Amino acid sequence: MRSYRRAAVASTFSPNFHALLAEADSFARHLGAGLDLVHASAPDRDKAQRFQEALDELKSPAAVRWAQGETPSQAILQEVQDGGYDLLIAGALERETTLDGRSFTGSVARALLAEAPCDLLLLPKPVDVWTPPVRAALALEPGDDVKRFVLPIMESLGLKSLTLAVAETPFAAAIAASRGEEAMNVGSWLDDVASSLEGHGFEIETRLVNSNTGFALCDAIQGVEADLLLAQIVRSKNGRTALPAHLGWLHQVIPCRLWVVVD
Repeated sequence: MRSYRRAAVASTFSPNFHALLAEADSFARHLGAGLDLVHASAPDRDKAQRFQEALDELKSPAAVRWAQGETPSQAILQEVQDGGYDLLIAGALERETTLDGRSFTGSVARALLAEAPCDLLLLPKPVDVWTPPVRAALALEPGDDVKRFVLPIMESLGLKSLTLAVAETPFAAAIAASRGEEAMNVGSWLDDVASSLEGHGFEIETRLVNSNTGFALCDAIQGVEADLLLAQIVRSKNGRTALPAHLGWLHQVIPCRLWVVVD
């Protein structure tokens, strides 16, 4: 099980800030973690009062932490790192929703993805009345070893089902052929991954997507109505975090709640 002791929610006074605080508070309680509110600003009495009123309404003991930096994202990231938090929660700050239902990822959310010092939860559409996520999705790159990463987070969140989605592209077969190698049978590999995750108390289904764009994975995840997308980021030596190439589309659109495990 992946444990969380301290969580921080990064909040502004956007129209949905009450919903963001409510959902962050619910997630923290579900995980058994303490929660603080981080706001990128110098201390301000009027802002402090508005935040406190919202927290009192939620009966949340969260403290307000003021963060200052060159940009809001840098201020938030520095406060979270200095504070030793295990989980950062933020709105995805979408700018609009397109006609096909895709929500754009905002600039602050993209910056948090690039430099998150701890696990990250992005909420594209925060809700006041919270229900725990039950249906998770995981977008895979053929050959990924995900068991060590997936099982602890599934257990921590009490998730009931997992959809494994992988894109099979014509480029992979062409590259293998150019090297004189046999192309991986992606369907068989995906079945093996699913089999390795059986027996842990949640249902598993698979989706093999034939496409040469990452957006097809986004559509597949929306198609199964997942309420949480799982992703893993490995921190580089310079401390920066980068999404795997097959998840680069998350810098542009976000299909549902996104939980990023940073290792």
